[in-house]
Amino acid sequence: RNTVAKYLKCVKTVIKYVENHYAEPLSITTMAGICGFSQSHFMKFFKNNMEVSFIEYLNNYRLTMASRLLISSSSSIIAISMESGFDNLSYFNRLFKKKYNMTPIQYRNCGQN
Repeated sequence: RNTVAKYLKCVKTVIKYVENHYAEPLSITTMAGICGFSQSHFMKFFKNNMEVSFIEYLNNYRLTMASRLLISSSSSIIAISMESGFDNLSYFNRLFKKKYNMTPIQYRNCGQN
């Protein structure tokens, strides 16, 4: 029972940390440290509890934030990708297209109609 409470607290802490720091570089090492886990234990723990890897979760969160910025701001695609925590534009474009089935520019144009 104590372990469940500890795990639940860890999940909440990690999610909150991502919400507050998604634009910064986030490593498995940092996240594992927050929970007091080894890297391998953290990765297994996160996947078991969230049904996606930490990196998938983080990228998904960042893409959601980027999609909002694409519609609400006139910043460039590269500025939005950086602001959302992606330091590689082609990686951002590839992940964005995979999630939304369109490029960031197409997404922005759809959202403004």
